[in-house]
Amino acid sequence: MYVLKYKRQARNYLARLPRKTKSSIVTRLHQLATDPDDPALDVDVLKGRQGYRLRVGHYRVLYTREDDRLIIEIVKVRPRDDAYKR
Repeated sequence: MYVLKYKRQARNYLARLPRKTKSSIVTRLHQLATDPDDPALDVDVLKGRQGYRLRVGHYRVLYTREDDRLIIEIVKVRPRDDAYKR
């Protein structure tokens, strides 16, 4: 099982979301930590930058993954239209 670490901006944004939305995102993140290669999760490799994205409804979770240390770092949680802006 992987350890989830959150960047400050991801943690702060997640805390401001409505309870139902936050709950669904956190549930998917726990599924990701259990098995990041699960085909049921909608995960894709980012193009043009390092990392991955997890789709949770209208939201996107951008993260990096260190397989040797079993760490997943959540970089950004945003709505789809805002997630890929730098």
